[in-house]
Amino acid sequence: MSEEKKEENSQILDKVVMGAIIGGAIGSVLGASIAPKKGSETRKDIADAALKAKTKSFSFLHKLTHFFRKKEN
Repeated sequence: MSEEKKEENSQILDKVVMGAIIGGAIGSVLGASIAPKKGSETRKDIADAALKAKTKSFSFLHKLTHFFRKKEN
């Protein structure tokens, strides 16, 4: 695979991962902020959602990286 194609794939991967992270963060904050709960419960929910988003993002990134590396070979 050419270097130009690898760079293009890398840029696409970066955009997809950033979109997933930003979308997850926005969804988590919006969902938590409109829920009728105490502030302390809402903050705990936001922290839990952020941890889940982080874990899912790393898992998603790992799968995507593996997919693109497999395609390169």
